[in-house]
Amino acid sequence: MSNRDLIIFMTLSFMWSLSFIFYRIGVPEFGSLAFASLRVVFAGLVMLVFVLISPKNRAGIRDNWKVLTLVGMFSAAIPFILFAFSARSVNAGVLAVLNASVPMMSGFIASTFFKDRLSKKQILGLIIGVVGVIILMSESLFGSQSAASDSSLLPMGYALLACVGYAVGANITRNYLYDVSPVAITAGSLIIASIIMLPIAVYEFPYGKTISLTAWASVICIGVFSTAIALIFMNQLIKSIGPMRATSITLVIPIFAIILGYLLLGEALDTPAIIGSMVILFGTYLSLELSIKKMLKS
Repeated sequence: MSNRDLIIFMTLSFMWSLSFIFYRIGVPEFGSLAFASLRVVFAGLVMLVFVLISPKNRAGIRDNWKVLTLVGMFSAAIPFILFAFSARSVNAGVLAVLNASVPMMSGFIASTFFKDRLSKKQILGLIIGVVGVIILMSESLFGSQSAASDSSLLPMGYALLACVGYAVGANITRNYLYDVSPVAITAGSLIIASIIMLPIAVYEFPYGKTISLTAWASVICIGVFSTAIALIFMNQLIKSIGPMRATSITLVIPIFAIILGYLLLGEALDTPAIIGSMVILFGTYLSLELSIKKMLKS
């Protein structure tokens, strides 16, 4: 991984971590489905600008619209809907844990269906990363207020299915859209997903309810920054370092989410969070096959 890819990786981790803050602010006022749908719609509107100003992007979308439809469904529309249902009864911390299963699923799909072999170091790094996430969220998972109760097993299943969607979408992007620019991939998939989600946004919108400016800012920011721009970066990473290593970003997201929650929402920063974060960073270092010596030389 080059220094440029590493900078994109960490920037993207931060941008996606902000989505947890935006959800905490906006979902109580909009509702889960309306918020998730508006997120995709705003992202699609942003990417429409890129299509209108670039003939190359239009050509890329026109020539690959069938595959882009699959990417839009698996990487945006379906996961966002599933996470919206899951978020009704599963807290954001546990959702971050479940979301961290994406690289394992992506690696399995890549090695099983696309002959993308993983090194022993990568496999060990992913396992260590998942262990770190479990430590990081241990109190949420195993405490007295456990979110893994019987009543939340089905919603947690929704979240895991959403992660399967992310993993499938990443592998489709890497193997079938390798000659399409990241901007065209993001624009095509999000515009298609926004068309699919628009009726849901219209139906679920809380008409007659006063929505605060803060809530509107949260849904716009999550659509523009944590979806549209973030997915451009993500598609660039997938093309550059592969779907398994790119989706390893979900192992780092809980670290940023906990720090942001502590700074912005006053959430507790406990010992498991600190230890788990350190373990995650080490696991990510191995799974990305980073080299400190090479980074210092480059």
